[in-house]
Amino acid sequence: MKQEVTRKHKSEKWALDDVVLKSEVTNFESKSQVKNQPDEGIYVHGLSLEGAAWSRAEATLAESEPKILYTDLPVLYITAARKTKVDPRIYDCPIYKYSVRGDKYLLAYASLTCPSDKPPSHWIIRGTALLCNR
Repeated sequence: MKQEVTRKHKSEKWALDDVVLKSEVTNFESKSQVKNQPDEGIYVHGLSLEGAAWSRAEATLAESEPKILYTDLPVLYITAARKTKVDPRIYDCPIYKYSVRGDKYLLAYASLTCPSDKPPSHWIIRGTALLCNR
C-alpha cells in the first residue's frame, strides 16, 4: 500500500523511505455503512480489540467492561502518509492474524488515540492488541 500511495503522490516527490502506514478509526459501525471506496488506502472491518474497548463518543481507547475479553472495533481506515512527529497520545496497536502473539502472526500496527488520562504505556502493559480472528 505504501508503494501505491507513493506512486500516486509522484508529482509531490514522495519517497518510499519517507512514507509510513497511517490509520484512523472511522465512524462506520459496520461494512454495510461504507458506500464508496476511499481515494487512497483501504477500509478494514471485522477487527476485535483485546485488552481494551473503543469509546465511540470520545474516539479513544477505553477500559473494557469486566469479563468482556473482546470488543469490536468500528471500520478502520488505513493509508500511507509522510513521516511526521510522533503524537504522544497515539498507541501503535499491533494487529495480529490470530490471538497467538508473535512475529509470525503480526500483520501491521494501527494508530489508536489514547484518552488524556492514560498514556500509551498503560495499553502496552495491558497487552492491548487488534485481532483478525479470535
